[in-house]
Order: sequence, then structure tokens, then C-alpha cells
Amino acid sequence: MNYSLSNKKIKSGIFNKVAMALCQNNLLTNLFHTTRHPEALAEGATHVGMSNNNRRAAFTLAEVLITLGIIGIVAAMTIPTLISNYNKRQTVTKLKQTYSILSQALTMAQVKEGDTSTWDVGGIYGTSTDDPNFSSREATEKFVSKYLIPYVKVSKDYGYTWPSQINYDGYYNPSTNTKFPGGATGHYILLSNNVLILTGIGSSGCVGGTNPDGSCVSTEYRNIIFKVDVNGFSKPNTLGKDVFNMTFDLNTKQFGFHNYGRGSRENYLRSCSNGENSQICGYLIYLDGWQIANDYPWF
Repeated sequence: MNYSLSNKKIKSGIFNKVAMALCQNNLLTNLFHTTRHPEALAEGATHVGMSNNNRRAAFTLAEVLITLGIIGIVAAMTIPTLISNYNKRQTVTKLKQTYSILSQALTMAQVKEGDTSTWDVGGIYGTSTDDPNFSSREATEKFVSKYLIPYVKVSKDYGYTWPSQINYDGYYNPSTNTKFPGGATGHYILLSNNVLILTGIGSSGCVGGTNPDGSCVSTEYRNIIFKVDVNGFSKPNTLGKDVFNMTFDLNTKQFGFHNYGRGSRENYLRSCSNGENSQICGYLIYLDGWQIANDYPWF
């Protein structure tokens, strides 16, 4: 005997018996029909429950407008927070990624090129007996071409230039929204992760004491400065928001964010909140365990 066919007959028989029992007890009828309405009894009309329920579930225009208004208010309250949290995550992700890229590149450069004391960049400038032909541009170009580009994935090398020459808006002070003084000229490269980096060389301290006016007798230039824009050419191009400073000291071989030894977190937060010192905000994010905390001033 065909088992499948027999099984179907058994199930069919059971279903029929259950259906008959439901009909006898008016259960099946009550499931699909409603009772007659008084006004309908006079006309001999029977209303189907499903149609009646649809009429009761309908919304008036006023109710729809009120609902849409509530949705709009909730969206207006939550969407800015969601956007801010997304921007924070994106900023931290790119910042941490670029920090790792530069750190690894500098480590590989030291392995291949030797101790930084032997690198032919930097110099001491001030008196005629120091390095009279020292050029920060030449030192920067030499560092980027020999000790940086070979160890990072570069999408575009713009060379040593002004930001306006590559249609970049420059760096801004977040408290005054004015262009940050100095540091706009340097060697620009765009990494494969779409992060724009400006590299330059800065002073790392005085050599030979100070003059009566407090200036250095001679200045040593062995401090490599990286200005990192985590979203490339996109705005706001502002320190503490999408632009962060990192440095590499050729003397100490230390790489990291600007920190200036301000000690406690409260001091770093205070300095970051001050537009003039917002270049150290990257260190505050690093200090907080790669997080943009709720009291971070620029988000």
C-alpha cells in the first residue's frame, strides 16, 4: 500500500471530523462571522466581522497628522545624536589606523636605514658656524622621500606645497574658525585610506643657550611634525575635529601625539578646549583609551 497516500487519507479524515465538531458547536461559525447588529436585523443583512473590524481600525486624518508630528519630533531629537556618535566612531577609527600606519612606517625605516642619529635630515641653525645652508623644505623633502613614502601606501603624492595649490582649505582654529597660524606649508600625501597628511620639520629645542631677548642662540630642527586630516579634503579641516597633530623626535626616537607634558587629564581637557592648544586634542583621545568622551569639546 502507498504509505504516503494512506497518510494523506488519515489526515483528511481527522480534519473532517474536527471541522464537523466545530460546526456542531457553532465554533467555526463564530470564528468567521459576527452577530447581527440591531439595525442590520431589520434589513436582514449580516455583517462580516473582518469588514467591521477594518472600519473600527481606520485612522482619521487628524490622528495620522498627530502621529507624523510625534515621529518628526522624536527624529529631530535623536538624529543629531546618532550623527554625532557616527562621526565620533569614524574619527577615532581613522585616527587610530593612521597612528598605527605611521608608527609602523617609522619602525621599518629605522630597521632598514639605521639609527635616526645617522639619518641625513634636520640640522642646527642659528649662527654661521651651525648649518648656514639648512633648509626646512629640503630637510622635509628628504625625510618624506627616504624615510616615509617607501613604508606607507600612498594614493597621491602632492609634494611640498601650499594647501591652496592642491585645493585644500587649510587648518582652522576651532574656537575662532580662523586659519591656524603656521604649519600650512609642507609635503602633502594622501594615504590609501583617504587620510591627508602634511609633513614638516620643526624645532626640537635650543642649542648653545639663549640670547638676551630669550631667543635661542641656535635652534635644532629634528622634530618631524605630521598634521593628520582623517577625512582627507572634506571639511571642516579643523584642529581637534578632523585634524590632529603627531610628532616624531629624531633625537629620542619617540613617536606620538603632541602632549607638552601637561600632566593630568583635566589639564589636557582644558588645553584641548582652548582653541590655541587644540593641536593636543589627539593626545586626549589617546589618553581616554581611543575614545571621544562625552566631555570632549569639539563634538
